[in-house]
Amino acid sequence: MNVNGILGQACRGLFALVASLALAAGCVVQDQRPMARIAAEKATQEVPSDELLDVGVRLFDPNVPADPKDQERQRIFPDVRNAESRYFPVLIRNTLESTGHWGQVRVLPRDGTGMDVFVDGRILSSDGRELKLDVEVKDATGRLWYQKVYEGDADVRAYTGAVGKPADPFENLYNTLANDLLAARRELSREQRVQIRQVSDLRFAADLAPYAFGGYLAQDRKGAYSVVRLPAAEDPVVQRMQRVRERDYALVDTLNEYYASFGDSVAEPYTNWRKYSHEELEAEALAKRQAATRQILGAVAVVGGIVAGQQTGSSAGSAAATAAVIGGMYAFKSGLDMRSEIKVHSESLKQLGDSFQSEVQPMVVDVEGRTLQLKGSAEEQYAEWRRLLRDLYEHETGLPAVQAGTP
Repeated sequence: MNVNGILGQACRGLFALVASLALAAGCVVQDQRPMARIAAEKATQEVPSDELLDVGVRLFDPNVPADPKDQERQRIFPDVRNAESRYFPVLIRNTLESTGHWGQVRVLPRDGTGMDVFVDGRILSSDGRELKLDVEVKDATGRLWYQKVYEGDADVRAYTGAVGKPADPFENLYNTLANDLLAARRELSREQRVQIRQVSDLRFAADLAPYAFGGYLAQDRKGAYSVVRLPAAEDPVVQRMQRVRERDYALVDTLNEYYASFGDSVAEPYTNWRKYSHEELEAEALAKRQAATRQILGAVAVVGGIVAGQQTGSSAGSAAATAAVIGGMYAFKSGLDMRSEIKVHSESLKQLGDSFQSEVQPMVVDVEGRTLQLKGSAEEQYAEWRRLLRDLYEHETGLPAVQAGTP
């Protein structure tokens, strides 16, 4: 095959590619049709009190790379991710509470204990267009209910003033999680659900006073807990421990008021951040497609001009071919110039990553007439409170929380 034939084939191939790219560039990136709504199943009858499981949604792992270069490459803004690690558990708690299938649903620090069921999560990706969470659910016995990666696209109606818009662009994801959690609970027998509550109570007591309560539980090699025997309900030590636990619940409820307040305060700016992030990512994607199309159009014009120049014998034809080559070069250059527009959108995404961090005010608690102040973040205050509970137990019972000589 001669050179003209090869160039002709290349030109036809490039024209076909240009046609497909032009069609793609003209398409709307985000499907604006209403997204099908997924509802969280609501309770239709009361759950027996001894089977009513309390759920702790622990703060998520923000999954922020240590290397700033990796953060930039993956477009992860640490302040935003840290805010999300608190905000997502609040939304999940609100969803679970609304179903009526559970007892108390509380947001806990990442090392939080004392609940029947624990929901832990890790943020895999979150940019306003899509959300991906790695979620693991276990109960107090150590039984794994399930582990699942939840991912969903944003319902863009949440970013507009549309009638009937969802409260959150990823509301379907949270509702799906709530339904999965309910399905996992239904797979357990009544005896298993009752045992979860018993183990939860005993683990709380054994954590504060292993010397007094450690013998009521057994733990196998896989870390699973089971009840060896139950303490007498009328035992004064048990009754005092129950009072200690009520105080723990009161403190956790106070922390949850903080988390709820944090969620309320961050909701509007965070939704705006996601909206603008969504728009910038869409604009950047469109700019990339348009730049690629212009580059290929320029290349086609150059190749076509060369072919035409070789196939024509007239001076006018040669001039036209030369003009086509020059025009193609300018088109190719304009495609390269659009890279600067792409960079502008990337910089806008960085600027959208403003800090959402917030610290709770120092909390004042009264422990047996002693006024104590818990300082630091909510998580630091919770850790300090757990240390104070051991002192409270000793005061309540007059017995040491641990046996002498035990670390």
